[in-house]
Amino acid sequence: MSALTDALDRILCWLEDHEDLDFARFESLQPGLTYEEIEEKVIDLLPFHLPKEVYELYQWGNGAWVGEKYWARFFEDYVFLSLESALVKYCDLTAINKEDDSCVIIIKSNWNLQWFPIFEDINGRGYYVVVINEVQNETTPILQISFEEIYDPYIIYPTLTKMMLAETECYEAGIYSNKSYGEGQDIRSKYQEIPLRIWRVEQTDF
Repeated sequence: MSALTDALDRILCWLEDHEDLDFARFESLQPGLTYEEIEEKVIDLLPFHLPKEVYELYQWGNGAWVGEKYWARFFEDYVFLSLESALVKYCDLTAINKEDDSCVIIIKSNWNLQWFPIFEDINGRGYYVVVINEVQNETTPILQISFEEIYDPYIIYPTLTKMMLAETECYEAGIYSNKSYGEGQDIRSKYQEIPLRIWRVEQTDF
């Protein structure tokens, strides 16, 4: 078992044992897809390849059931998007990015075709995205994108695996059940590259 799948399984076990959590419950998460099902869904819609880590994520679980997003906030206020929902978000954001409309300038300034959303905040104004490339990579950096203001995006985690290891430790340390959110940053920083680096569009070697 890989470190990523092990971390995800530990989160799921924690959710099963803590049914009183007010923002996440394991019943809200869909079972995973097969590799072939993922390929069939993405092959004609994405101009780039999803990293292998993302295939592993969606083979483990396919995000929140439709209508369950308020109970599938995987961490903080971020919902684990199903692959189908993530593809719709990607296509919508890409379409907006091509519009000649000054009203969407923040979205256009904060969106790149190499970003694929896997977690969405409950208000739909921010995402955790993975980086997709012309060549399929093993791992992917994780960026946190917000449409509240224009800014340079930082690489929050160097890989999806490290992000999930951090969230696993947060769950098991009682960060979410005890609402000790300040302690969460201390845990996350162990899995991040400090200082955080700004993602550049030419960075395609991950």
